[in-house]
Amino acid sequence: MTNTHRADMVIQNANIITIDPRQPRAEAVAIGHGRFLAVGDNSDVANLIGPGTNVLDLGHSTVLPGFIDAHIHVLNSGIRHVTEAACDLPTVAAVQNALREKADATPPGEWVRGFLYDDTKTPEHRFLTRHDLDAVSTDHPIFVAHRAGHVFGVNTKAFEVAGINKDTPDPQGGRYGRDPNTGDLDGVVFERAGDAIRFGMLPVATPEDRRAGLRRICNMLTREGLTSVHDARVTADELITYQEGKDAGDLSLRVYMLMFHPHFPALRDAGLKTGFGDDMLRLGGIKMVADGAIATRTAYMSEPYEGSEDDCGILAMDVDEIEPLVMDIHKAGFQVAIHANGDTAIDMVLNAYAKAQEAYPRHDPRHRIEHCTLVNPDILRRMKRLGTMATPFCTYVFYHGEKMQYYGQRRLQWMFAQRSFLDYGINATGATDYPPGPYQPLMGIQSCVTRTDSDGNLWGADQKISVEEALKIYTMHGAYASFEETIKGSIEVGKLADLVVLGSDPTAIDPFGIKDIKVERTVVGGRTVFEA
Repeated sequence: MTNTHRADMVIQNANIITIDPRQPRAEAVAIGHGRFLAVGDNSDVANLIGPGTNVLDLGHSTVLPGFIDAHIHVLNSGIRHVTEAACDLPTVAAVQNALREKADATPPGEWVRGFLYDDTKTPEHRFLTRHDLDAVSTDHPIFVAHRAGHVFGVNTKAFEVAGINKDTPDPQGGRYGRDPNTGDLDGVVFERAGDAIRFGMLPVATPEDRRAGLRRICNMLTREGLTSVHDARVTADELITYQEGKDAGDLSLRVYMLMFHPHFPALRDAGLKTGFGDDMLRLGGIKMVADGAIATRTAYMSEPYEGSEDDCGILAMDVDEIEPLVMDIHKAGFQVAIHANGDTAIDMVLNAYAKAQEAYPRHDPRHRIEHCTLVNPDILRRMKRLGTMATPFCTYVFYHGEKMQYYGQRRLQWMFAQRSFLDYGINATGATDYPPGPYQPLMGIQSCVTRTDSDGNLWGADQKISVEEALKIYTMHGAYASFEETIKGSIEVGKLADLVVLGSDPTAIDPFGIKDIKVERTVVGGRTVFEA
């Protein structure tokens, strides 16, 4: 299909995987005014080539719709890359050195922050303690986030500044790590026990840092073929930065913003709803967190973790908090997006969704369960009946294989359950949750297809899916999760011209090599935003 417009860009001699069942493969595509004008053979686009057309002969490179990550912490991660010490290092000593460098460049008394620490990636195999961090500095309060974002390490100075001591009770939805013999605080802070510091004491990023962070993260993500992202917890300040960055041309990929739930009343009172915005920046759902994390073994489950008799994780929000919020958000016309990993937490969220829909029936609200890690047939049937979507971790099996031992093979057959979601007719997306999981979509695709970690261990083989299914999850399913399936997610005439060019066809190579395929070009709205 063609029209009379001359194309701004034409791609020829390519292996195009369209994700359009009516035309699965093509050789050429024409782009104009940010959309696909024609898809087909070279001859189908020839009459759209004019003097100003940028013609790309790809020599049979593979073209796919741009990848969509439906749950990733976008702007917050970019800001942290600019302002915090990266602690994804192989030993505790190396982490201490990185934090010490940050402390040396920070005036005494000011906060020193780090992120990306992962206890299972070090030989020490433990969380950071206050003694580890006191060895870095006693003049600076120090706050280090685990890669999962649900456990934190603080030093003695940080506790002093926050007014927290051994007599401070554990808050609802969180706990302080303590010496089992003395009751003294050990510096490990779990879940909402960190909120007093995170949201009340840490300095707010400057507008300049936020803008620099936006540029940094956009460059990181577009290099991997991502053209759309669902930012999984956006604040009011970040919303401002997104708008400023869009106006200044710094926003090089499309963002669907899941707003942090404390901002809901202001958004509701302003008359806004999910979907407000444009193709580059759109208001999405309202985000909350019901339980802990897979990577830190705090997800709230019906059965204890392997090796424990009674540790079933942490419930961050209880029923009395979740249900009224869901009711209000649903009634106001917003999508609801709740982080729930464990089966018990998922059940609680589904109960809230069912009650809200019964009280205030809505057509196709597309409420989401973020991560939705451990499921069972009853949960799957309920999700299908309610039209609830899932955004499971896609890079976890490959990257976090060493953590799977805490769950065991029996549970892994029902975790990151892409096969089951597909079989039950549930829309599940490609998602990484970066920083908790690596953000590379090709790694996510390989992980979903092979269910094999970096050491060659197979986890939950029953949940394997095909490469073709994984590609659809990372494209069309992500578009559906943001109500945008009619404008993106596949290469079709009239849709937004978002695509990625790959050096190899992921459907034609050994699936264990998918993560190593080279991203050659990323195009958003017909504009090249990355070229290798």
